Amino acid sequence: MVSIIDKFLQELKINGTAEKTLTDYSRFLKNINKVKSLEKWERTDVNSYIMEKHNECLTGTVEISKVRLKRFFTWAGKSELVSHLNT
Repeated sequence: MVSIIDKFLQELKINGTAEKTLTDYSRFLKNINKVKSLEKWERTDVNSYIMEKHNECLTGTVEISKVRLKRFFTWAGKSELVSHLNT
């Protein structure tokens, strides 16, 4: 079975995304998927993740995380989970 992450990465690759970017997205999504399956994420999970990153990381890293979350969930048809994020 092909995971939702693999489908997303495949579509990025088809659209010409650079290998390093694909690797970064893969690592990012697989790490957060370990905490809670991406198919089960809700808006509160997105908010909690962003707040946690604010406490741990530099602002630039937080912004990159927001962009990645927004791109993934928009692609997955769950844009309502990330529509409130300013990116």
